This record gives sequence, C-alpha cells and structure tokens, in this order.
Amino acid sequence: MTSQRTPANNTTFTRLHSTGVTAYCTFGPALYFHPDSETLIAVDGCDNDAIEREHSRLEKLLATRIDAQLRIDDLTKQMTSLNWHQVTERNRLESQLEQEYQQLDGAVTALRNELKDLTPVVQLPKATLLDDNTKKSAIGIMEMIEIRGGGYRGGRYTYVRSDKIRSHWRRYCLNDGEKQPAIKSFIKTVSHTGEDGVTRTRQEIDTEKLKSQLAKVKPSMTVWEQELIDDHVDVLTDWARELNDSLKKHAESESGNIVFDGQAQLMRWTYGAGLKGTLNPFEYDIRTGKVKPTATASGKLSAYASLALAEAKSTAKVYWPDHAGTRICYPLDPARIPGGGMGLLGVLRFDFELALSGSIGASLGIEAGVSFSGDVVKGLPVKATPTGTPGQWRNVDISKAAEEVKPGAELSLFAGAEAGVNLSGKMVWLNPDKEGKGSEKFTSLAKVAIGVTGQAGFGMSGSMEFSWTDGKVRILVKGGICSGLGAKGSVALDVDGQAIMKEFMPCLAYMLRNADYTRLMSIMAEDDYRYFCAIPLLAGMYNLNRALDAADAIGTALKTNWDDKEARVRLMEKILDNDEYLKYAPPESKGAAIAALIETSFWDKVASPASHQGEACEGGATFASRKRAILAVLRWVQSKREYENIMQHLSTTIGEKGDWKANEARVIAFLAEGEQPREYGANASFIPGAQKIIITPSHYAKNLHAIYTHLPDAPAVSPGHPNEFMRPFTPVSPSLLHSCTTYITTQHGR
Repeated sequence: MTSQRTPANNTTFTRLHSTGVTAYCTFGPALYFHPDSETLIAVDGCDNDAIEREHSRLEKLLATRIDAQLRIDDLTKQMTSLNWHQVTERNRLESQLEQEYQQLDGAVTALRNELKDLTPVVQLPKATLLDDNTKKSAIGIMEMIEIRGGGYRGGRYTYVRSDKIRSHWRRYCLNDGEKQPAIKSFIKTVSHTGEDGVTRTRQEIDTEKLKSQLAKVKPSMTVWEQELIDDHVDVLTDWARELNDSLKKHAESESGNIVFDGQAQLMRWTYGAGLKGTLNPFEYDIRTGKVKPTATASGKLSAYASLALAEAKSTAKVYWPDHAGTRICYPLDPARIPGGGMGLLGVLRFDFELALSGSIGASLGIEAGVSFSGDVVKGLPVKATPTGTPGQWRNVDISKAAEEVKPGAELSLFAGAEAGVNLSGKMVWLNPDKEGKGSEKFTSLAKVAIGVTGQAGFGMSGSMEFSWTDGKVRILVKGGICSGLGAKGSVALDVDGQAIMKEFMPCLAYMLRNADYTRLMSIMAEDDYRYFCAIPLLAGMYNLNRALDAADAIGTALKTNWDDKEARVRLMEKILDNDEYLKYAPPESKGAAIAALIETSFWDKVASPASHQGEACEGGATFASRKRAILAVLRWVQSKREYENIMQHLSTTIGEKGDWKANEARVIAFLAEGEQPREYGANASFIPGAQKIIITPSHYAKNLHAIYTHLPDAPAVSPGHPNEFMRPFTPVSPSLLHSCTTYITTQHGR
C-alpha cells in the first residue's frame, strides 16, 4: 500500500499498489521472552516470519549435522560389533560410513559458514546482545521463549542471531527499568537437603513472581499482546518448570545456578533445545520425515539426560576420536616381510570425563561439532576425515615423531584440558579376546595420570611411548592420537596394579604379534622393554607385588631371584597349573623361562621332586614336570617367527640373543634326556615264546619339532589383510603338549 499527495489541494489519499516484493506471513503475531535481558519482544505477523526463517535456517544446519553424526554413530557401532573375518559386511558398512562422513563434513562446513560472523564465544561481552545494533560490537545466538496463538504447535525455544532482532520492535522489561541485578529478578534461591544429608542452595524460577511481573506490564501492551499473555502464559510456566526440574535432577551440582548469559544460550542451542518437529533428528529421520522406531515424546530430553539444562553444563563421557577408536600403525621390516608395509598393531580409544560449560561447551558446539547421545558427548575436527582416509578408523603411525599441535590446525574436543578444566578418564583398547559387540569389546588399559600431563611428550621418538616408571607402566601419547589434549597436545596415562598383567601385557603381546615381532623401539626404550619382559617372570616366581615393589630395579631383581630354587619351582608350577599364564608374555620372557627349565645345574644339586612328577600315564620319566612346562611355555606361540624369536632369546639374561637353531638343539637335548627306549626280557629271546617289553617313556623332543612344523609361516598377521589384527590368539594342539609312557610287548616265535 502506498501513499500519494496531490499538489493542487494537498489532499492525502491511499490506494493499493504492488511493490513487486513477495510477503510471507506466519500464523500471526507473537511475543518472545528473552530471559537474559528480562524482556518481552512483540513482533507482528510479517516480522515474525523473518524470525521463523532465521530459526529454521539455523535449525536445519544444526539438525543436518546432528543427523549425520547419529548415523555415523550407528554405523560405527555396527562395525565394531563385527568379527574380524566378516570382511564383506565390513566393506559394505565402510562404504556407507564414507558417505556419511562426507555428509557430516559438508554439514559442519555449512554451519561454520553461517555462523562465521559470530563473535568468538570466549570474547562475548557480558552486556546483553539483543538487536541489530549489536553488530557494531558483537553478534551472538539469542535464546528466546515463544508465546503465540493461531493454533501453533512446536518447541518453546527459538534461536536467532542477535543482529536479526530489530531495534524498533516493541519491548517490555519485566523489572520495570530497575538496574540489571546480578541475579535475574524472577529467580529465587531455595535450600534443599540431598540424599547425602548435606543442605545446599539452588536457584529456581519463581513462577508467581514471573506472573506478577507480567501483570505489571500488561496494561502497557496492545490488546492482542494481552490476549497472548492470557491465553498462553502456560508456555512460560512450563519453561520455568523444565529448568527448575533440571536443577533438581542435578541436585548435587556445584553451582545450582540457572544461567542465561550468551555462552549458556549458545550451548543450549548446540545441545538441540530448539530442534522440533520433523527437524528433530532424535525423534524423526529428517531425510524421510518418518518417526524413528525408538523415538518417544521425550526423545530429545532423554538423549541429553546428562546435560544440566538450566546450568548449560555437563560432565560427559568423551569417546575420542569416536566409538571406533584410533587404529595404531607401525612400519614393518621389509627385510623380513617383502615390501614392508604398515602393521596394524591394534585400536586404542580415549574415554574421558570432560566438564563442558561456558566458552568451552559453547565453542565446541560450533567449532568441533559436538553431539550428544545418552550420557556421551563427542566431537570431530572441522574436517571429519583429517587423515584423508574415510572409513571405520582413523590411522596413526605411532613410529613417527609427533609434531607440535598448531592452534587452529585441527580443532580439538579437548580444548577444555588446555583451558585448565579438570580432565579424567582412561584409555581403552579393542581386545580380540573380549566377547561381546561394539564397545563391549573395548577393555580398560590405562587411566589418566594425575599431575604428570605436563611431562608428556619430552624425548619421544614417536607419537606414543611406553615406559616403566615407579612400578607403573606409563603411556605417553602426543600429536595425531590426541590432538589438543592438555600440554600441547599430550597426555600421560598410567597402568598400575593388576591391570599390568591383565590389560597391558595382553595389549603389548597383540602389538608384537601384529608387527611380526618387530622390536617396537620407536615407542619404547630397550631397558623399558626388558622390564616388561621381566614382569611375568617375577610375578610367576612370587607375585605381581614383587615386580611392582622392585620399581626401576626390576631387571636387577630378576637376575637375583633366578638363584632362588623354590622361586623357579613356583614359576614351573604356575606354568603347568595355568594354561594361559604365559599366553601374553613377550618372546624374551618365554625364552628366559625355557632357559631356566633346561638348566640342570639349578636343581640337580638339590632334591627337587616337583621337577620329576610325571602325569598319571607316565612311569618315572626324568624331569617330566619341567619338560611339560617347556612345552606349555609354547602353548600360545602364534607363528614360526615367534618360535624362532623365543629360541633366539634362550637366556635368563633378558635381551641376550643367540642362534635359534643352536639354542633349539639344547632344548631338544634336554627333552630327550632319559627318554631312550628301554628293553626288558631281551636275554630270554632264545627261549621259544618268550616276551620282550620295550618302554618308550615320552615323545617330548618329537612334540617340540611337531609344534614348529604345525605353526603358520610368518607373519602371523598379513599386512594385506588389515582385519586380521583382531584375530584372537590360537593355541597349539593339546596333543602336542603331553606325552605318555608307551609299552610295546613282543612275543618271540618258537
């Protein structure tokens, strides 16, 4: 509609005239409550459409990213549940996963482009950002509660950029021009006693105060605005109840405060408070519009059960880089394996507890693409495939020296650690022997080492390092494995107590097998590796505490205790009693154990009945127990290469090497000692019908050769079959580990 003035008589009249601009209007006008400024904003129908379009644009960008992340989570869980030999299914899922990573990468890029004009959250001023004038100083995401009629149904939260709110829109301040208080005027503080009996305080939205404030401003409103308040005040009371319930649910919270500042508003938006209808990926498949089978009316809230909505903070479990973990690679020796290649040592993952709030929680939501699922929050770098290799795992060559992490080079979920936020948690590894699916196959390996994070990374030749420190295994990781963690992208983790034998030694054993028993000297020093080899031996002679107490003198302790006859007997009995005792021992440990068992000088000078105890079917075999123990040491040998490695290190001095064939001959000689066939009744052979008895006590020496013959050729895991790194250890045939006395009776002819 335009207005024209007639010059002749100055008469003003109006007539319809098209401007050529299409106007879009929503169901009608609306009121929005902006809690941070305690202000109601009145918007007519057409201006309200601009808000809706802005919210929808942001909503779609956020929903697309979350949807892609949820799909990646689902595919990743499916892949981690597969067995190592399900190659066809794995390839199918990897193809789908690659597509979803591309979707996620595009979604995160689009989201960042849309929000690139936002002031960095760490620099957001404390002043309220509420209209287009704020673009002169800062721009932030505004969180508003919508109050409107017209039969509208949807979420209460509406999010727009601050510069989209026009300064000429009518505004009503609830505190009636009072000086902005430190605590919002509609918030009260209450006391409560927790289950632990401690009395604490927390904030609540005072709904009665809120209603009274609305009653004061109503007279200055237009008629339609008053009607909206009267008809839909329950929108605000429901919103207040939701935040109050959030604080009750997190009753042991440190602050107990309801937060509305710019960072909290931004964090709630990234959490998904504004997602609604068919763009809520927690309840709908946003690509088809269909309700998800597992969705419920409270699907979104249940998905964020661990997030304290009112406080806009969470302590959440972080899977880094994702559920699948990081695939650890190591270069193979081309002299042993034609073409060399990369060996896949295993899969590691970080499971951390990270506090998310304020600038950390908000910036991660935008910059790293944080998504929540249940009690889990995780993030990805800006580029979803930073290695350029889409697929289930992110590959890291841990033999290479880690580069310093450059700020902004790769955005990290662990910005919180750099900012001094308390970080706790553990490293887990994908255990081939663990039954179950998905994350059930991951078992704990190491926990965050308190107070040593700053030491991580010094003097490291690779991006990971294993060391023996103060009776603990310390794992230092740096660079691509944990970019952004703590001290310039480094973190220290400790393995202590029973976890050394139960978790670290199995993990190390699988790494050695997968690298075809290449000495992993890029990630551990020679002395540290010798200490790891000594641990199962000392633990077998005495107990694990003896190894832990020895601390950095563990090598000396082993040398001293070899002279303890009873300790060696205990080691022999441990090997015989526990089929899996040396299953995860390095080749050097097994070689040392066999070397001790064949040293006749150890036990010949003293009585050692335990060494000669044969099986029920044996009749007085010489050193029967020790011979069975030697074969039992080889129960879990995986390849000819490992067997040769064991024989090469046939010495009680860890690290001492010799010719494996010559050492094997020493073992064969011991196993054959006293095992020559014996004949009885031979002198009566001239008597017609006389019997001759031939006794063959055992076949231990023969069995040793059979064990080697039946082993697969090296390498045990081919670099051309990457999924084989998850193949569990297989034992040698039990028939090769035992031997019985054989009686052969012959009768001479007349």
